[in-house]
Amino acid sequence: MGVLVLIFLGWTASQFGRPFLFAGLWGLFAFVTGIALQDAGLIAALIQSVVAFILAAAYFWLLDRFSDQILIWLAILIGVPALMFVFQLQLLARL
Repeated sequence: MGVLVLIFLGWTASQFGRPFLFAGLWGLFAFVTGIALQDAGLIAALIQSVVAFILAAAYFWLLDRFSDQILIWLAILIGVPALMFVFQLQLLARL
């Protein structure tokens, strides 16, 4: 579900041109899911949301930067969340 939210936020961030606002929304989403779904502590969820904000800011900035080149924009829009999902699956498989 997080991958779909990230793709949707990436699309809307490129439409409105405010990458850091949407990175803040992604950080808030990561904080709420860290508290509610993963049963993490407050400090762990806060650290997770700060890291999510930094990575999402870079992702949304790249989308905003390459918004005029459709193939690169699509590769970033779909490729980055897909790689993130595969990376998470690899981490879970090792545990």
